[in-house]
Amino acid sequence: MVPSTQLKQDPANLNLCIARARHDPAFGINISNEELIPFAIDMRFVNRERQEYPDVTFFATNRGLIECTVTGLGKYGPMIRDSAVTWYWKSLLPMPPRFKPSIDTSAGKQMAAQKCLKALHTHADLPNFDHAGYNEPYSVGYIGSDAGRNSSYPAIAGVSVSSYDVLVTGAAYFRTGTVDQVMLLYTCLYSPMLELRAVGWRKNLPGHQVWLQSAQAASLQKEQSDSRSHR
Repeated sequence: MVPSTQLKQDPANLNLCIARARHDPAFGINISNEELIPFAIDMRFVNRERQEYPDVTFFATNRGLIECTVTGLGKYGPMIRDSAVTWYWKSLLPMPPRFKPSIDTSAGKQMAAQKCLKALHTHADLPNFDHAGYNEPYSVGYIGSDAGRNSSYPAIAGVSVSSYDVLVTGAAYFRTGTVDQVMLLYTCLYSPMLELRAVGWRKNLPGHQVWLQSAQAASLQKEQSDSRSHR
């Protein structure tokens, strides 16, 4: 594999593609403020693509490899986002130690989910916890140096999400004095080694997401733009 710094590419085409991937929604691949990352790519794959698309260029963000050429719009820009690391490319970012089995495996996802669900009720200060369900756990991947200003992940109970953290999200239900139940969304935030960093709660409301440490306070949320303390 060849490092991206040694890959010979047309800089004008590459910069044009990056700009359009950031700012032109017509291409359907919006990288917004994602930070570009170093990567390595197999020259057999590059040469194969260049035979079909002589002007092709490549770049990568934490969400995957992006291939650029003249698209069906008739404009040069991002054509494909390959989010999965495959035989022909990989990220060159240093990886922190991570728990085993990996969060990228079914067993790892199940481990993270069960760890969150088992202790979830102990982090709820709202009485009469009944049950909870969960979505598929995942790693947030690499978060660039602009994370403090532009992170796409809101803080969880006042704790900032860091690169390669693991998130388990879902809905929890609390009994009331009626046939209805109170439903709150929750997030368990773990380190890459699956060490608990925070548990956050919020109502299922539109707008800016504010994850509170207190489930009781979250049950009283009226709008997600609320600027109250995360505690």
